Amino acid sequence: MIQNIISTLNDMARESDITIIQVHASASDPDVAIVEDKVIFMNNAFHTSFSYAFRLAHELAHLLNVDTSGQGAYAFSPYSRKIEERRAHEYAALTLAGLFFADTPIEYRNYFDFMDILGLPASFEDIARDAVMNAI
Repeated sequence: MIQNIISTLNDMARESDITIIQVHASASDPDVAIVEDKVIFMNNAFHTSFSYAFRLAHELAHLLNVDTSGQGAYAFSPYSRKIEERRAHEYAALTLAGLFFADTPIEYRNYFDFMDILGLPASFEDIARDAVMNAI
């Protein structure tokens, strides 16, 4: 299932003329989205509990939503308090919840499992719960 979701995210990028480049950098180097070039660098060696799918959806959010903060680049920073990062987390969670639960009635959705699959920490519970319960 997760591979199908990643394929869907790749399709979303392609349809929006966003290039995703796989890199193998240091384990401490985060994924990066370059706004003007519409490029995402996904570091396959990045050491984090966050799943590849969540990280990719997060970086896509910066380019699809065209953040207006004036930043030219965004590095994956899950604990940043910047509003642009919070919006990217919310977009990623809602997009992924829609893909995970498209055919699941609300009463059967489990946001704890969703968090576990995506490697989301407890601090993301409100984001995950809202996304799972509001996904269409």
